[in-house]
Amino acid sequence: MNTAGKHRWTVPDDTLTLVRELARLMPDRQIAWLLNRAGKPTGRGNGWTQARVCSFRSHYDIAVHRASEWAERGEITLEAAAQIMDVSVMTALRMARLGIIKGRQVCYGAPWAFKAADIAAYRMQNAPRRPLTADPAQQRFDFQ
Repeated sequence: MNTAGKHRWTVPDDTLTLVRELARLMPDRQIAWLLNRAGKPTGRGNGWTQARVCSFRSHYDIAVHRASEWAERGEITLEAAAQIMDVSVMTALRMARLGIIKGRQVCYGAPWAFKAADIAAYRMQNAPRRPLTADPAQQRFDFQ
């Protein structure tokens, strides 16, 4: 039996919450890709498309993604955080997963979001101390 006020074609509440969070981070096409990748079916058991995500957002009054919203919230992407910290993207990802830098990821596969102020503070706290030796004639050895 279905609960009162519900029909059998419903989407689980966790999918609704996930779409609400993802709509702030990425456009509908990427949301559809991520939901399909995560194995979250639509209410009728179908796969997600850009049109289905758009219809779903419209039905539940979820705002459309705006590209400038990240900057308004003071958030940056993983790539931008890695560039600010002067490390590789993989190193920044490891740091985020270990909790060295604070970031959030709505679900596996979703983009990482970092507060720009947190990354700048980390960069200032862990500024590189150069030169490593007292000898100014010391040359650096670069590996290829």
